[in-house]
Formats: sequence, C-alpha cells, structure tokens
Amino acid sequence: MILIWGFKARAKTVSTGEFFCSRCGADRSYVLQQIRRWFTLFFIPLFPAGKALGEQVKCSTCGARFQSEVLNTPTSASFSESLRGAMRVASMSMLEAGDETNDAARLAAVDAARTTGDENYDETWLFNDLAAVDASQLGEYLTPLAQGLNPQGKETFIEQVARVGLADGPLSSSEMHVLETLSAALGISAAHLRGIVVSTPTGPRSPSTGDGPPDEYRRN
Repeated sequence: MILIWGFKARAKTVSTGEFFCSRCGADRSYVLQQIRRWFTLFFIPLFPAGKALGEQVKCSTCGARFQSEVLNTPTSASFSESLRGAMRVASMSMLEAGDETNDAARLAAVDAARTTGDENYDETWLFNDLAAVDASQLGEYLTPLAQGLNPQGKETFIEQVARVGLADGPLSSSEMHVLETLSAALGISAAHLRGIVVSTPTGPRSPSTGDGPPDEYRRN
C-alpha cells in the first residue's frame, strides 16, 4: 500500500472585526487568521506540525490578504474623528499664536473645521474650543494623520491651518512655529512647508458636505 503524506499550510480564524482595506478604499470586515503547517495523510490534514508560521488579515469583501500590521491603521470613522480633532486643536493653536480676536482669523478657523466634515462647527464651538482645547493634545491626533494621510492630504492639512494664520496678515514668528511643529509631525520638510505657505490662498473654502472629510484629505 502506498502512503501519500505531506504538509499543507492551513488558516485558522483567530478573530474578526472591522478595518480599513486599502484595496477596497473603505472600511470592511476582516478575518484575522493564524497560518500553521499541518501533517496530511492521503491529503487529509491530521495535526499541526511545528510552530505557527504567522498571521494574515483577510478582507471579507475583496478577499485581499494583508500582514497583521494593517490592523494598526485606523478605520475611516476613527480616522475622520482624528482629522477633525487635529484640525480644531491646530486651528486653536494658530489663533492663540496670532490674534484670536481677529474676525477674519476666527472665520478661517471655523472654515477649517468645516472642511474636515464638521459641518455644524460655528462661532459658539470656536469660543468653547478656545477656552477648553489644550495644544498638548495635538500629538495624539497627528500620529494617525502622519500614518494615514498621503502627501496631498498632509499638504491640505497644513494649508488649511496656514489660512488661519494668514487671515489677519503675514505670519508672525509664533504662527510660523505652529506650522513648523505640525509639518515636522507630518514628515514635511522646512523647504516644502515654505512652498505650501507661499502658495496658500486666503479666503474661506467651500465647506465639506457629507459625513466624512473632502477628497483633498486623501489616505494612503
């Protein structure tokens, strides 16, 4: 009798959840699978052999497979929330570095929040943010943006904050320091920042419509 035996890799489901699928470009359900080698006899897997080979994340929609590190990328919902929070804190930092009583600057800060999808943001919210927002919170919002925004999205973020500073006139040294801090956190060089500032137009932009941020804030 001829025995047909060998080894075959099998995937075992470890957990499920929701993640951002870069193939689909949207939030999708996933299956986290552990890969192990199994001993087979007559092509029938009998028992696992050796240690686990690793893990993979499988998109339940498109079937694409990724390394488990993809789960560190925020979902669209949490990413949008981080973007809105970062813009509000960054705008408040810019206002405090300049003239927070200037009407044009305050209008630009309101506009900045709205262009991230925060449609209901108004002067009342701005007043509350100026009293409550702590600039030291900015780092926790910028980390997911640095990981998730592509170069165009990072430029858009810096440009919108620069509009707040430019609304009341040329940037002061303290306002420029705010932009330099933001740019460094997002991986934008000093030369690149200067180019963004020079090309930044003044005046409000059209607010976003819908639940999420506009297309300019593109993800990786």
